[in-house]
Amino acid sequence: MRRTPEEWWREEKAALARGFRVIGGVDEAGRGPLAGPVVAACVVLPFGCGLPGVRDSKTLSPDQRQRAYDRILERAQAIGVGMAHAEAIDRMNVLRAGHEAMRQAVASCAILPDVALLDGLPVHPFPVPQIALVKGDSRSISVAAASIVAKVVRDRYMVEQHALWPQYGFDSHKGYSTPEHLARLREHGPCPLHRRSFAPVAEAAGLVLLPLETDRRAETGASGEQVVAAHLQALGWRILAQRFRTQGGEVDLVAEEGGTLVFVEVKARRSRSHGQPAESVDARKRARIVLAAHAWMAEHRALDRPCRFDVAEVRFQPDGAAALNLLRGAFFAGE
Repeated sequence: MRRTPEEWWREEKAALARGFRVIGGVDEAGRGPLAGPVVAACVVLPFGCGLPGVRDSKTLSPDQRQRAYDRILERAQAIGVGMAHAEAIDRMNVLRAGHEAMRQAVASCAILPDVALLDGLPVHPFPVPQIALVKGDSRSISVAAASIVAKVVRDRYMVEQHALWPQYGFDSHKGYSTPEHLARLREHGPCPLHRRSFAPVAEAAGLVLLPLETDRRAETGASGEQVVAAHLQALGWRILAQRFRTQGGEVDLVAEEGGTLVFVEVKARRSRSHGQPAESVDARKRARIVLAAHAWMAEHRALDRPCRFDVAEVRFQPDGAAALNLLRGAFFAGE
């Protein structure tokens, strides 16, 4: 649905009414690919400026996106870009790496915003005050501009990398999981651009275990959540919340697969542990998860949406690798 200029500037106008004067739109591109960085952009626009053709990057063709990008460069007061590369994604998971890229993008702006309009959920910590907007790239002209800049910068980067790694065809698929990319990955194995914590990379390379580069001193449960979050992102799921807590209840991950909300309990153990991790999800634990799920859905006005409860088992090996097993529909509310 096309938005009028007044509608496109509504979020910026609301921020001005709250006393903010320099408003930056922030968005990222590249969470889903198997290779390459997550790229974030922060764009500060003069209020009310005309930007025909600028809208959510995902709705634009490459030619339309390039023309919009050129207009943004001409009219923006400041633009900042941040990148989180594969090594950081494997170390901290793709969600947190995207957050780090967003922080870099804001910090690199020649004009530091008074407030940032973020696409999606809040990011903590953050260098400036923030206003999180669900589907912000379709609600705010500043966020839409940032989505375009992030996408164009990332695509150009992957084309440049094609010169170094021509055997993978990065100039065509930009690192996404296409049949061509997977076939070349199987033939040549991963290169430094590939996200080794993403299951398709490991599987396509003939690996059984999902590598995890992490501080071995890190607590097992937290590391397990990172592995599972990265794996679900690679499968195309959206991570909506991590470690959600409410009075009397808790759940490790809240995700979305298609139109279904999925509440994921992560059970992780070192290889020397006995028994199956999922065995510890007893009736009392299930009740706490269900309570947390109900609280999250009520808070987000999602009580009418379909949901299910999964258990993700992660077993760490002595070399730091992790084997993962996802049990879909592991239990039902009321069991």
